[in-house]
Amino acid sequence: MTAMDGVSDYDLRYDPNEVGGDLVVECWISQSPRANDPFFDPQPSDSIRVGDDELEARKARVTQRDANRVWVQFQFANTIDA
Repeated sequence: MTAMDGVSDYDLRYDPNEVGGDLVVECWISQSPRANDPFFDPQPSDSIRVGDDELEARKARVTQRDANRVWVQFQFANTIDA
């Protein structure tokens, strides 16, 4: 399955134009692919995948939750400068 296949590739949808300089973005559970999943209950410090239907899904960590709204921070692999 590729990222273009959509809904099953990520847990929450985000708007790439809303990502802050700290790599944090607000997402809405009700607008996510898993909105109807009764077992989907992201909590702070959970690791999830976020996507926007056009770019490859990315790993993120939940930083805050307020009912339907979830804030996540993108997680990137550590790199070593050569």
